[in-house]
Amino acid sequence: MWFFKYKMKARRQFEDRYGIRVTDRCTVEHSGRDVYPGRFILKFPRWKHAKADGTQDKRVHDNEVIMEQSVLWIDEFRIISDCFAIVELVRLLRAREYAVSLCAQEQKKLDERNEEWKTAFQDTTIRRIVERFEKNPTRFEAYCAMLFEQLGYQTFVTPPVNDGGYDIKLFLNDELYALVECKLYNPSSRVSRPIIQKLVGANEIARAPHLFVVTTSIYTKEAVDFARDAGVRLIDGNSLCELVKRAIEHEEVPVLSFVQLTEEDLQTYIAPDIDLEPFRNGFGSGL
Repeated sequence: MWFFKYKMKARRQFEDRYGIRVTDRCTVEHSGRDVYPGRFILKFPRWKHAKADGTQDKRVHDNEVIMEQSVLWIDEFRIISDCFAIVELVRLLRAREYAVSLCAQEQKKLDERNEEWKTAFQDTTIRRIVERFEKNPTRFEAYCAMLFEQLGYQTFVTPPVNDGGYDIKLFLNDELYALVECKLYNPSSRVSRPIIQKLVGANEIARAPHLFVVTTSIYTKEAVDFARDAGVRLIDGNSLCELVKRAIEHEEVPVLSFVQLTEEDLQTYIAPDIDLEPFRNGFGSGL
């Protein structure tokens, strides 16, 4: 009984100090030492017996999911929970301007993105952009995402195998702001109305307040008319070049706006056949 009261006291002290309600999935303790800036280590659910790709080895009858625990240290507190709850708690702490150092996964994401930024905007003509990505069109989507990041948005690029009518989600202040469809076309080609219609249809579910289509070419008259009526912003090749020029003018690269881990980032570390539904509750919207 005394141990339970001790832990409840630590939880209340944490919530009072930081103004954050902690989910029941978190264990809050006094660590016995002060840690600031905060730091955290993420570990992910895994199968006890897994195949090389991390999925369940069904040849083993007593297989089960091992729930690895992630840990956050800040000031005198230690918080133990699943990776989703810890990442959400870190997001809330940072939003309140408490310093928390990058974890290994965030540092990896930052390093990869910085490498992309070094060469991202060397091409400033449509012809050069098309030549750069024509052998791997999905990279054009990541390129467009970086352009929007430079304009101040957080972005998520959808997996290539999951074409739901849009390629990028834009977030502003952690709220869904827009869906973006990207089309790498020869400059002499035209984006037709069905592309715009598919994006509008996808938004029936997503409910984003804004819709964009980005292309290296131009649009048919029918596409332009439909987009105007549907409130879709069309970015053609010339407008895309203007965005590239604006990106070049910015020397600083945003960090936390895109380094903060998303649910989709966490999923890349977890086998796709592990049920994550119990951990999604509250993720991205506060604990």
